[in-house]
Amino acid sequence: MIRSFLIASLAVIVVSLVASAPTASASTIHKECIEVKEDYDVRNAARDSNVFLIINESDDKEAREHICRKLEGTPSKRLTDASEKGKSVVFAYMELSEPQEDGDGDWQEGNQNFVKNSLAVKDYPAFLFISKGMDGTSKYSKHVTHYKGSTESLELSDVEDFIKKKVGFRIGNDVFNIVFFDTIASRFVSYGDADGLDHYKQRFLALLVRLSTLFSWREPFSSIGKLYNRAFAMSFENGMEYSEKQVKKLEKRLESNRKDVSEDKLHEFQQKLAVLKAFADPKELTSKDDRQIFIHFILHLGLILATILMCIVPADDSEEDEEEEVINAVPVIAKTVDVGKSSTKKKD
Repeated sequence: MIRSFLIASLAVIVVSLVASAPTASASTIHKECIEVKEDYDVRNAARDSNVFLIINESDDKEAREHICRKLEGTPSKRLTDASEKGKSVVFAYMELSEPQEDGDGDWQEGNQNFVKNSLAVKDYPAFLFISKGMDGTSKYSKHVTHYKGSTESLELSDVEDFIKKKVGFRIGNDVFNIVFFDTIASRFVSYGDADGLDHYKQRFLALLVRLSTLFSWREPFSSIGKLYNRAFAMSFENGMEYSEKQVKKLEKRLESNRKDVSEDKLHEFQQKLAVLKAFADPKELTSKDDRQIFIHFILHLGLILATILMCIVPADDSEEDEEEEVINAVPVIAKTVDVGKSSTKKKD
């Protein structure tokens, strides 16, 4: 009975911690935007792949270039994972062109009527998601989803959220901060290079983060958790000014070597900076922040105690005997098995 209660308690605590824990073969998706000019190009691209299409006027390329740059900086593994899950997508752009004569005197229809009538676009820049499966007779109205945000006060972060919702992954080589760990880091550095009771409080805060990362096994939180743990450890070893010095050092290295740094290495630098700045530039804490730290402490303490008790409390033998007695209370009629005719089911 006691052991069953402990197991149930342990399950509740683990679920609570996981819920409150810091929360991220097909061909690889191309890391560059392709240009499309007319109906045929769009249909061809959307035949076997989803298409995210940007439509812009020739003198307004800022939004398009922003998205295409972020696509180029997206980690290859993220694109490969999306492809393997069947979320293939082509990023494309189209510049508006009006009907006019070309340099040889031939009349070119342009794509303005196609964009207005077939794609139902009136304002620019426009962002469209076109689902795959198009052919020569498909209607765009059944395949196109428009981004409906305001173009007058365009928020590219909202466009990126729209892209993530439709294609299944976020473009860009993003850096992350874990808000709860930032809160602990702020309280940690608030004690300064402490000794006595305050030093033990710092040790407790660092231990709390280390325990929390045990339940953050999914990426990117697992690798980010390691950076926080290292920042705590190095702060104890080198003093509370360690993070501030490291921020200045990394920023200087980035400034002098930016042209020679690869996208992956640049992301690594930026992620380290994001974590170190939580220590170098701590936020102002509120009573709610301290309460959150206390709640996590209680949950982790409960988990540890429940685990220890499970190890030292033996199973209830009376329950096992009673279960065995109930099972054996009903006689079982034996059946003769012909080994020569028996068959074994194979597991696929």
